[in-house]
Amino acid sequence: MKTILITGAAGNLGTAVVKKFLTEGYFVIATAQHKSEIPATEKLEVVELNVFDEKACRDFVDELIKKYSHIDASALLVGGFAMGKLEDTSEESLQKMIQFNFLSAFHLSAPLFAHMKENKSGKIILMGAMGALNPIAGKNMIAYSLSKSLLFQFNGLLNAAGKELNVNSLVIAPSTIDTPQNRTAMPNADFSTWNKPTDIAAMMFEFCEGKRIDEVIKL
Repeated sequence: MKTILITGAAGNLGTAVVKKFLTEGYFVIATAQHKSEIPATEKLEVVELNVFDEKACRDFVDELIKKYSHIDASALLVGGFAMGKLEDTSEESLQKMIQFNFLSAFHLSAPLFAHMKENKSGKIILMGAMGALNPIAGKNMIAYSLSKSLLFQFNGLLNAAGKELNVNSLVIAPSTIDTPQNRTAMPNADFSTWNKPTDIAAMMFEFCEGKRIDEVIKL
């Protein structure tokens, strides 16, 4: 049985990703702000973790390795969103988005990557955004787009370092994900064009199983 770590597991996307990997026979370690958000099962361990605390994340990964020996994959889904043109963007707002969208993934990726290199096997999944790749789409969400752009550079560095060791990283870059919150915020949009969480979860599974070799998936 393969083991995957999923952060942000209580969110709309996280819920779909957890369900997909459980259905496919993985053992899932899911992190959330509150354990009560997700009911644990025989194949699902739920852990409270502050992903913004670097030491807590490193200690957490060390504990997982001792407990399960081998972490096969990770889907690092914690993130935050904020609108704001350049004139509305402060250093504080930028730092907040970097914390949510980059450091939340970096803090876990670093120890996980070291573990996967030792085992010469592993998959790391990061959540980007089309706003980080398309200036027209990102110009009204400066801090958010800049923070997400770091993940693409980080992804390239991970793949360069892990290429010969069978350790692969993927960034999925969706435009709009179909969630209740987004439907409420944009009631007049064409929901049929939005990305379904279940479809994104399926792509993640294909990547972890070696059925996709993409480094970036643009949606």
